[in-house]
Amino acid sequence: MGHGSAGALEGTARRRSRDDGPCVEHWRPEGMEGLRMFRVEDSSRLLSSYSELYGVVVVLRGAVEGWYRGAVRTLAAGGLRLKEPGDVHRDLRVHSPITLQGAGFTADMVDEAARTLGVPRPVHFVDVAPGRAPRAAALATAMHAALASRGPVTRELEALVIETLTELLATCTERGEVRVHERAPRAVRLARDYLRAHLCGPVSLDALAAHAGADKFHLIRAFRAELGIPPYEYLTHLRVARAAELLSAGMTGAEVAHAVGLFDESQLHRHFRRIFGVTPGKFARSMQRQHRPSRLRMSGLACGA
Repeated sequence: MGHGSAGALEGTARRRSRDDGPCVEHWRPEGMEGLRMFRVEDSSRLLSSYSELYGVVVVLRGAVEGWYRGAVRTLAAGGLRLKEPGDVHRDLRVHSPITLQGAGFTADMVDEAARTLGVPRPVHFVDVAPGRAPRAAALATAMHAALASRGPVTRELEALVIETLTELLATCTERGEVRVHERAPRAVRLARDYLRAHLCGPVSLDALAAHAGADKFHLIRAFRAELGIPPYEYLTHLRVARAAELLSAGMTGAEVAHAVGLFDESQLHRHFRRIFGVTPGKFARSMQRQHRPSRLRMSGLACGA
């Protein structure tokens, strides 16, 4: 899921787009800090996504084959996919039109729960094959069904969300000595850190390779093997995820394009629609607060603040 956020909005924000493809919706449940939602309805398009949050995705209908965590996997109706910040998913083949819904949890929310449960951090989810964690899958499905109404979060729903996250952390995480950052090649980890630190400015491949301590040919190959996309596509996903935050805060498309290191608003439009499935304008109109944030607040969100 490519989808970081600030706090909850005063009300449930939604967006829909049926232009040239499936219905795509994003919203923030009212009254639940640290939670973002998205839904893709009846999609036959090949999509890719970068996850800025910890994601819990359930497939409601259809089946899709895609690249994820170094392998090609098929996800069908009833399936559960868990994502971590930095994960990339890229569709390769849609077997039948797919409808899925995802919930994104902030790292702070997940870390707090993991610390309470004694789960090693940083949290690393394991793959959930069909039948592997039936209670976690059932809770996730029930949670998504309740959140699909897009109403304010009741105490009962909040309890279901917390119970679902707790069950996932208790039964679907890696508890051994291996951590996600240790599993990745060192050069890839260093390259990812560099891209995150420089997402607003120009990044040369030579500088990236020098920082990672590898020649650029081996780095690109290792990066794609680990994450499924080359470094510059990863950087684009980072920039679009950051752009979504700034659009939600009330910045204009032109301001956002400059703030995240893109050439102009048309480039933002092209990448944003490709990755999010909706134009920046439609996303902004649905996600902005009722009162536009102050210019000081927006400056603090921009890169380099």
